[in-house]
Amino acid sequence: MDRWVTAASSLLAILLYYNTLDAGFVYDDRRAILSNPDVIGHTPIKSLFENDFWGTPLTDPGSHGSYRPLCVATYRLNYILSGFKPWSYHFFNILLHSIATVLVVTTARRLLPPNCMRVGTAVAGLSFAAHPIHTEAVAGVVGRADLAACNLFLLSFLLYTEHVRLRIESQKGKYRHNIQNNLVRHQLTNSHQNFRLSCHGLVQQIMINVRRLLKASKAGPLRMLNACEVGTGSVKINKCQCNGSVSEDSGELLQWCTLAGTLIFAAAATLCKEPAIMIVPLCILYDYLKDVRQEDSYSKHRWRSICALSTGGFALLYWRLRLTGAPSAFASADNPTSRDPSIFTRFYTFTYLPVFNFFLLIYPFQLSFDWSMDSIPRITTLFDIRNLYSLVFYAIISKVTWKALSHELRIQKEIKEKYYKKQNNKIKQKWSYNSKPYNRRQDCSERKSIIPHKENASSKRFICPCNGCKHALTEDHTNVCRAVNNNNTMMHHSTCVCPLAHGKYKPHNTTKYVYRSPQVAMLLFTAFMVLPFVPASNILFYVGFVVAERVLYIPSVGFCFLLGLGAGTLMRNWRRYERRSRIFMIVLLITLLVMSGATLRRNLDWRDEESLFRSALHINPPKAYGNLGSVLTTQGRLSEAEVAFEKALKYRPNMADVHYNLGILHQNQRRFGEAIKSFERAIYFRPSMALAYVNLGTSLMADGRLAEAASALRAGARAEGVRVRDRREHEAARVSALVQLASLHTQRGHWHKALSAYKDALQILPDTNAPIVGWTRHSVLSMATEIYIQLHQWPQAEHSILSALALAPNHVGTHITLAQILARNESRSMEAELWFKKAVSLAPEDPLVRDKFGMFLRSQRRLRESAEQLVEAARLTPTDSVRAASAARALRDARRCRSAERWYARAVELSPENAEYHSNLGAILHLNGKYVAAAASYRRALQLKPNDEITITNLKRVRTLMSNQRKTSL
Repeated sequence: MDRWVTAASSLLAILLYYNTLDAGFVYDDRRAILSNPDVIGHTPIKSLFENDFWGTPLTDPGSHGSYRPLCVATYRLNYILSGFKPWSYHFFNILLHSIATVLVVTTARRLLPPNCMRVGTAVAGLSFAAHPIHTEAVAGVVGRADLAACNLFLLSFLLYTEHVRLRIESQKGKYRHNIQNNLVRHQLTNSHQNFRLSCHGLVQQIMINVRRLLKASKAGPLRMLNACEVGTGSVKINKCQCNGSVSEDSGELLQWCTLAGTLIFAAAATLCKEPAIMIVPLCILYDYLKDVRQEDSYSKHRWRSICALSTGGFALLYWRLRLTGAPSAFASADNPTSRDPSIFTRFYTFTYLPVFNFFLLIYPFQLSFDWSMDSIPRITTLFDIRNLYSLVFYAIISKVTWKALSHELRIQKEIKEKYYKKQNNKIKQKWSYNSKPYNRRQDCSERKSIIPHKENASSKRFICPCNGCKHALTEDHTNVCRAVNNNNTMMHHSTCVCPLAHGKYKPHNTTKYVYRSPQVAMLLFTAFMVLPFVPASNILFYVGFVVAERVLYIPSVGFCFLLGLGAGTLMRNWRRYERRSRIFMIVLLITLLVMSGATLRRNLDWRDEESLFRSALHINPPKAYGNLGSVLTTQGRLSEAEVAFEKALKYRPNMADVHYNLGILHQNQRRFGEAIKSFERAIYFRPSMALAYVNLGTSLMADGRLAEAASALRAGARAEGVRVRDRREHEAARVSALVQLASLHTQRGHWHKALSAYKDALQILPDTNAPIVGWTRHSVLSMATEIYIQLHQWPQAEHSILSALALAPNHVGTHITLAQILARNESRSMEAELWFKKAVSLAPEDPLVRDKFGMFLRSQRRLRESAEQLVEAARLTPTDSVRAASAARALRDARRCRSAERWYARAVELSPENAEYHSNLGAILHLNGKYVAAAASYRRALQLKPNDEITITNLKRVRTLMSNQRKTSL
């Protein structure tokens, strides 16, 4: 049954999210994956542990501070295996969700009370698999951080439960082993004492020996020695009774291994997402509620485990805080309540947010990709109705929690009192044996009251049971009892604590496990729900969001456990209330179907960005309309996009991103005046927005306002980016501003100013050739080389292009440029030829390389080799008439007129309306002696270009030659 529940829950998790395999990259996926250098592989592996989740160095002031290297490593693995194919990323998410569902079922099976286990496990597993709140975490690729953290979170908890179990079993084994050792030592001590036998003991001895001999005659003599035989001063202990001591060391090693595994998985979960560090206090709470034994050995080992776990947790927390420092700043729109000046507003609102998150778990049908801005209005007054919701919520939670906790505290108190009472009785009994004479009658009367065997009243009345094993005189004593009491002789002062072999008498167990009681289960499940949510609750520190559905992935585990506990409790007496149980099962089934349907429908919202943003128009209109306008712009639906941008600004006029995107739309429509106004508003609301400066400069240049454009571009290059969200995008915008400024100076002939702008851009770019959103150091160095060439600064040009070549040694254009620079010096023509040949070897199918090499050879008067290169270029582009004409011209210069004729004819065929090609064809036919065809080509050229003097002259010459040829023939 348990395996079927696990398999059904896992299969349901896969089936419900199968339709996300067709989804693409949406929302935060673009920044976290598509433009993240740590994912693409532009950075070394160690950078994963030096950068934040978005690829920004942790030391950067604008870093987000989210340190999740293990999650980024899985993205990088996806990219290595499949590039940017979205299905592989979604498949990995579905797999993680399925595994998490299996772990939820396993954990529920360990924590639920026995009478709730069957129904409760199924409800917990199926509800976790189908809960719609998980859609953002599973359908959005960025949600993998929560999925991986949840899996490692549950694995860490399960390892700690195994550690606690091993620790308790080890203590039980040690306790039994100590008892056996004490018995052996006690026997050795008693063997030196004088043999004392009372009348009662003599009768008892005789009767038991007779019974023993009768049994031995039937069972054989070997059955007489089961566990411990006492001889003349020596003791033999059977191996079966001492196997606990043999595995003592291995049990201790397993305990430490499971404890170390708990800390390792806790650290790994934290490296996937920060809230997973709360597994440490959760394990400590579990250990506190797991076992309430008061014995010194149990208490000592439990505190040892808790101290080791706490030390590891504090070390992990200290390292994590030291790594990222203070929490990063975020925009006020992301969490407007945190910037509110009123402490009461912050208190009311942040108190209400946990209530709202709990409501999302109960009713997950009003979901949104983003809950920032004013999607949840701030609570500014005490008389807001939501304060009443908060009061009722916390009152119910407090009452239920306190009731369960007080119940467990009362049980622990009772157990503690029983334990200390037992210890006191042992001490008193010890002193009474040592200082007082043995009260035979009292001991006999006490032992009469606990005779466990079914015998007649007369035997119970006259024969007292053994003080050690409680067996009557008509039965055999246990082997250990006989060994301790010297061959069935019952000493007045002896005590036997050996375990019973046949199980006819069960001593009272003073301590029981209470961790699987409903009260303890409810406390643990509440902790499962509350503790992982605390870091995201804005209570300890402010975070960059108000509500995030994917943050509820781990807390929902506790919520599903509570659902399972409630369902199991209600179904506990299902045989007694069969009709009510059937109705309840139908309700559970309907609820599961509704949740599954909601999940499938919500998955469709995450299929593409347009669907996602449209689904949140009624919850967060400004953010949804602003993002929807950007999507519509990329789709070419400009009129709809403009309407969406205007609606977003109507809700929230100070959105710099929306003003900027609206300016881009106007710029693409060549409405430069409106675009300039939009860019200026974006800069007003966010002065650090470098991209707005770049596009403002572009629009001003297009509008003919070059001086203003230069000023805007210089301002964009100097834009401060200390607290920008995306450092790479900001630096790329600054480089773009400088490149645009250099282009503007180039158009105006200000070569030195252009060169200065390129040098400033090189100061921003990293020393490596890693791209920053399109710009590389190689590309800027290549553009600076062109300026050096214009200034005829050949040594600087050569140095610049060699630096570019060092960064991109296989870049063909760089080889060509270097060869052209060297070719200007006659003494370095051989060196230039070598670079041309390297370019040809790198790109043998590139016609441009052949063209450049052919022109170089032509300048060296190597006409035949030049013609070969140009002919090859023409063959590589069989539809290019220009290259065909160039090849024909080169062949004519190399005096290969027949081949030149064919290529001129090819050029005319490809471009029949080009007069020059017809004229050149006529000329080569003229040279080849084909006067009639040459005259036809000249006439066609004159039809296309009637007043061409050269063609007219050539036609006259052909006619003269044709006339002379006719006269000669006559």
